[in-house]
Amino acid sequence: MNRPPGFSAPRVAKLAGMAFVLAVCTSITFWSPNALAADGTSKAGHGYISVGYQFISVDGFESSIGELPIGTVDTHSLNIEVEYFLNDKWTLVAGIPYVVKRYQGPGQHDPLQLDPPRPEVENVDQGDWNNSFQDFHLGLRYLARESPLFIEPFIYFGVPSHDYPFFGHAAVGQDLLKLDVGSTFAYSPPLSDAYFRVDASYVFVEETLGVDVSHWRINAETGYFFGPRITGRVFLMYKHGDGLVFPDDFPTPRTGEQWFQHDRMVKHNYTNAGAGLDWVLDQKYQLSTAVLTMIDADQVHKMDFTLSIGITRSF
Repeated sequence: MNRPPGFSAPRVAKLAGMAFVLAVCTSITFWSPNALAADGTSKAGHGYISVGYQFISVDGFESSIGELPIGTVDTHSLNIEVEYFLNDKWTLVAGIPYVVKRYQGPGQHDPLQLDPPRPEVENVDQGDWNNSFQDFHLGLRYLARESPLFIEPFIYFGVPSHDYPFFGHAAVGQDLLKLDVGSTFAYSPPLSDAYFRVDASYVFVEETLGVDVSHWRINAETGYFFGPRITGRVFLMYKHGDGLVFPDDFPTPRTGEQWFQHDRMVKHNYTNAGAGLDWVLDQKYQLSTAVLTMIDADQVHKMDFTLSIGITRSF
């Protein structure tokens, strides 16, 4: 095996995971399964800073009666994430994405067309770029088991950074509290240049008008070291939960409180698939790239593709 010093298979899996998790924008699940340096000294007081850019292209909405040509949504996001090793077992994680979105199409969500009209709510669907910080994500991970089978339970809180608009295709988020509880499972076979990893969690979401949209989230990844500095990986991202469906659960006229809150109550289920390459630049920096597409959609904007690139620095 020809691996870069200080970058075990699980650690590279963690660093490569930055672009992987950015595609979700919420419930961030970084993974650092081994808090020990290559020479056996403690990693306490050290960590990682990650900055990732992502572009998402959406065309249409997958409803209960098929794909609806509602228009296009383009999203640029910049995610900043910090991980800090409290000791050799516990890791603190904090971050926030800055999101820029634009909707173009015939299905504008106009707050003035609601009953009653809501002039105090910004119309984000007028074809201009809408930009805002989204939700703070704060969490803890605990390294329960190490090589060759790594187990790391985690808990993350999603807290809106402010009271941003949530009504509209170009809204940057749902403006809801979330609690993500789960664990990472990873295996790096002895004498192998491959690794396998699964992040499985249940996300509890603040209810809206009595509707619960809590859901399961499962991210699976396998990677291979092609050399001392390059790693390839393929992955699946799966989200499934309860919620309302469109148009069945939204009778006309769609102007009341239920329609105003509909983006918070629709289930938004999907399966995404992608691939990525990661480059270890030196002992401190790693560059991560990924591309993915949606292979199954249910009550969600139909994503054509997503491109991600990010840089991670250890400290």
